[in-house]
Amino acid sequence: MAATSDQLPTGIDATTLLTIYICLLLAIPSAMVVGPLGSAGAPSAIFAIGAFFLWVWFQVRRSSQVVRVARPVRAAALAWLLIMVVVYAHAMSSPLPGDEISPADNGLLKLVGFTGILLIANDGAPTLQRHRAALRRLVIGVGLIAALGLLQYATRQLWVDRLQVPGLTQSTVGGGLIERNGHPRPSGTSTHPIEYGVVLTMVLPIAIAYALKAPSRRWMYRAFLVAIGFAIFLSISRSAMLCAAVALVVLAASWGAAARVRGLIALIAMALVVYLFVPGVLGTVIDLFAGASQDPSIASRTGSYDLAGEFISHSPIVGRGFGTFLPKYWILDNGYLGMLIEGGILGLGGLLVLIVAAAIAARQARRMAVDDFDRALAQALLASIASGAAGLAFFDTFGFPQSAGCFFLLLGLSGALWRLTQGQVVASVVVDSKVPIGLSSDQTAGGETP
Repeated sequence: MAATSDQLPTGIDATTLLTIYICLLLAIPSAMVVGPLGSAGAPSAIFAIGAFFLWVWFQVRRSSQVVRVARPVRAAALAWLLIMVVVYAHAMSSPLPGDEISPADNGLLKLVGFTGILLIANDGAPTLQRHRAALRRLVIGVGLIAALGLLQYATRQLWVDRLQVPGLTQSTVGGGLIERNGHPRPSGTSTHPIEYGVVLTMVLPIAIAYALKAPSRRWMYRAFLVAIGFAIFLSISRSAMLCAAVALVVLAASWGAAARVRGLIALIAMALVVYLFVPGVLGTVIDLFAGASQDPSIASRTGSYDLAGEFISHSPIVGRGFGTFLPKYWILDNGYLGMLIEGGILGLGGLLVLIVAAAIAARQARRMAVDDFDRALAQALLASIASGAAGLAFFDTFGFPQSAGCFFLLLGLSGALWRLTQGQVVASVVVDSKVPIGLSSDQTAGGETP
């Protein structure tokens, strides 16, 4: 049977592809890669690169007619990727130290992969039900790694370091959990507790939406939400706490007064449980902020500005090449500053436009959604994007595969929700005006895949 406009020849649609990506991203430890490919050799990264070329293939072969709806997230993503290709070409044409050539190559491949997942997510979900399915599976996946983190904390064992995946090697050396003030910091399958905490906070608003509004199995989503909440506390990460605060403020902006009071009570109750049953953790978290002025990591962040200015001044417009600012120069812990150094004003500007486009898409989707659950998911996506955008300011999101992959997936799903809700409006206008239609309802709703 020939492929329709919303599925592959095998009957696999984009939501199934995104499910595979979520499994590869979260289930396989980030440190496991295909050795010869280095940092671009994570199974999720390889799959994402394939997703980009699959999207291109569908664009070339697509022949079905569809009602066009706005896709600003897709346009912003493609424009940013084009900018980063120009950045890469500029870097390769400049005198580049030998140890920066391979990171630049790997960096471009990773950007292609991130863009590919965004495009598949943005263009692929054929219906709102399949869009919900992608978000649901993301919540389940993150809920499971949150539960793994709780196990890691309770047993003080990493566990994932005992896994052996044929064809993959550990890209990092070392075992055991990182500790802070004697407390083990769970990392799930992430490479670091900070990445783990930031991934949890990006999905936290969606987990809340499912726990409160899901048509069925709310008990399961509430269990995952509890696991995610406690795991964020136990990660003992300043970045995670700040990102969680941003996410909750944005999410609560759409709630009524009574819902906000209930949310505050739930947060206080969770903090009280941590205080009573995990002695010292809450105090350590508070000290992260109370003693920030004496924290070496804060001093390292602020001390990087002069050095960053020197690098930026050499090529302020197109930067020095994505991935070329190596740890030997400095560890920035600031994704925006890193992008300004590596991608210049154009690269950083393109990234900001992409984030804003996705945020606007989520807001517009909430305004146009017919179903209350879809409105809740739209606000949750807006909160998740705000959390991910905050994370870029607090740590190097692009330096960690799970955080970057999750962020771009959420950007794409935000664009998809606008496409699908806008498609509902277009469909109703077409039906009401009694214009002859030769499309399926899914196609009319803007439901063609990449």
